[in-house]
Amino acid sequence: MANAKHDNVSIRLESDGHTFSPECAAASGAVEVVVSTVKTALVPAELFVEDDARAALAAVGYAPTTSERVVYSAAVSGVVAVMAMDVTCYDALVERYGQSLCFNTPLLEPVDIQRGVHLKLDRELLYVRVYDDVMLFAEVMDVKSDGDILYYLESIHRVYDIYNMYARATGDTGRLKRLCGCSFKNLETGK
Repeated sequence: MANAKHDNVSIRLESDGHTFSPECAAASGAVEVVVSTVKTALVPAELFVEDDARAALAAVGYAPTTSERVVYSAAVSGVVAVMAMDVTCYDALVERYGQSLCFNTPLLEPVDIQRGVHLKLDRELLYVRVYDDVMLFAEVMDVKSDGDILYYLESIHRVYDIYNMYARATGDTGRLKRLCGCSFKNLETGK
């Protein structure tokens, strides 16, 4: 069987979602919106119920406000990401791209790590995933300062011993290496 060609259009909300025209989206068939927010919860796919998505966020302390819309990803590796995003932005995306929309989070970006930690620093958000054959931990943290990054990583290390694991950093790798490169036995940068 020949390989099917898949054209994807991806919109990162922090770039205001104005990169692609509706014609481009229609040609690709799907517009992936990467929602970068602390208000993200991962739910096991077998337990996910669309009508309970709002409750899933509230259960982890991220109850959406009236100005937020709850969106969710497709199941990836057995989990669904539930996220809150600005309702005005959501409405504008629906108006522009219609049913072509699908939502995702950096927490579900593919990584090839069997045992270790993946760090991604994207502006003021730190994404941390810990693996030991399966994902043990995944969280988005709001980081206003270098101290926040160090505090969160030290707290996660106390539970998962991440400094003694293989570690990969993406995003603002220079800042991550400067802050915590010496704490990890093996910190690589890149995809």
